[in-house]
Amino acid sequence: MGLALVFLLILGSIWGVSTTTQKLALEAYPPLSVMFWYALIAFVVLAFISAIRGKVPPMDRRHLVYYLASGMFGFAIPGINNLLVLAEVPAGIHSTVIAAAPVFTYAIALAAGQERFVAMRAAGVGLGLVGVLCIILPKSGLPEAGMAPWVALGLLTPFLYGVTAVIISRFMPRETDAPTLATGFVGMATAGFFVALLLMGDLTPPWPPVWPATHMILWLGVTASAAYVLYFQIIRLAGPVYLSQVGYLVVVIGVVTGMLVFGERHSLWVWIGIGLMVAGLTFVNLGQKKAVK
Repeated sequence: MGLALVFLLILGSIWGVSTTTQKLALEAYPPLSVMFWYALIAFVVLAFISAIRGKVPPMDRRHLVYYLASGMFGFAIPGINNLLVLAEVPAGIHSTVIAAAPVFTYAIALAAGQERFVAMRAAGVGLGLVGVLCIILPKSGLPEAGMAPWVALGLLTPFLYGVTAVIISRFMPRETDAPTLATGFVGMATAGFFVALLLMGDLTPPWPPVWPATHMILWLGVTASAAYVLYFQIIRLAGPVYLSQVGYLVVVIGVVTGMLVFGERHSLWVWIGIGLMVAGLTFVNLGQKKAVK
């Protein structure tokens, strides 16, 4: 489990910073264009690595369905949702919403028979949920009352992350390694973004460069290629609920970077919520060994 924890910390760092870098990219480009271009960069990087390794993603029906389901529910749809929400709420606030992922993942994994009930782990995800509610419900929790519906929409992202983590774990082709699966996963999502852009008639290129938006797209693409390899590897090593804990790391890093880059300041309720989420992470970690069948 030690290697899984190292991977989790790296992934949490990448995704925690990405909430801020995505918001910077949105200053110059529409949400769907941001998603397409950085997904394309990630796919090119992963495809290049696959070519060097001599491991092209399998294209049989089983793998294609796997890429489609995981790519749409784990990248394309939540990715677009993230950018729509980030255009309306602070990066730090949205990072806290993503931390609800363990709640959804644990509930779905229990229903799917991939996890068994452990009181300590259930208490941990419960604390995480209470932490999110501390941010959303109090009138003084958000900078503006009108942000509440957008924050609620943001919950779609951790729900889809939970669904995807369970799908990826349950139906993962174990004979195919993480970098190869990540290549197919990102490739399918990129194709989905491209079709959507064609239908909308908007293929805004990130050129000529606009500082810092264009550079953030490049950064997002390169880091996403590493993030999704880690994503599959963590699920392979420790399961979907363990992976979902990355949300708690995202909230801490996302809040801090939002404060540093955008000067965001948060209410006491937000800080209480963050504290509850960190406590939840501790409980879920302590219960990990008992949770996996």
